[in-house]
Amino acid sequence: MNQETLRPIIEAVVREVIRKMEKETGITGSQEEQKVQKGKLLLVFTGGTGNLDVVLAQLKTLSNKYCFDAIFTSAAEKAIGRKRVQQDIELENILNENLYDALSKTNTVIFPTLTQNTAAKAAIGIRDSVATEALACGLLLKKRVIAVTDSIPLKSMPATYARMVGEILKRVEQLGVDMCKAEELVDKVLYIKKDDNAVKTVSTCIECESEISVGPDKPIQANAFILEDKAPVTAEVIYKAISAGLKRIILPPKTIVTPMAQDTARDNKIIIEWAVK
Repeated sequence: MNQETLRPIIEAVVREVIRKMEKETGITGSQEEQKVQKGKLLLVFTGGTGNLDVVLAQLKTLSNKYCFDAIFTSAAEKAIGRKRVQQDIELENILNENLYDALSKTNTVIFPTLTQNTAAKAAIGIRDSVATEALACGLLLKKRVIAVTDSIPLKSMPATYARMVGEILKRVEQLGVDMCKAEELVDKVLYIKKDDNAVKTVSTCIECESEISVGPDKPIQANAFILEDKAPVTAEVIYKAISAGLKRIILPPKTIVTPMAQDTARDNKIIIEWAVK
């Protein structure tokens, strides 16, 4: 990249560092401003329309706690249109540029209408549009990236083609994107705990931080988040432990933990332990 291309990315990283420093030191705006200030979500609308009414209803619920900046791709402008979205939710800013500035002001990027095209490009690292750039930069800046997949109807596709598209979605999930259905969006954003602990993503294995012995003479403590499934652990599992008020996660031996999950655990002071028999 040339210097002009790198500049806005560098500026966004600097703003993110300053924001984190302010959070740690408590040196921010006035207390009154903090009381009335809502959190901010960045919405990236692509050209999908799957379950749009449900998506907008979920966003309307989230508007009680968050305000929204929004980006519309050209395909989204044609398929959905800004006016349709603004009928249901209030958008604080509609951005055509300043993506990096918007990313510096939020911890969460949401793709309410993820399309197969955007997913396919993201899966192999193509960043040739505002949507793929937002997804890539969101992950690189360690933002939480959430994508609603209702606009990619795998069940209606021929089996072979559906498997191919499914592999694309799996790859995007491996990169760190939280996938969900439209009706799950509020729960996903607010970290509301679900009953299932299944994790579908896989990623690079990290070294075990610690191990504990289990057996008849050494029972596992009850105040830990205990997983029996050896499926790889993503950041979503860490958030489930946080929502349950637990500070320890106990995993089966040799369970893989994704890098994003490791970072999330470290940032939230969650202890990860591997059981050994």
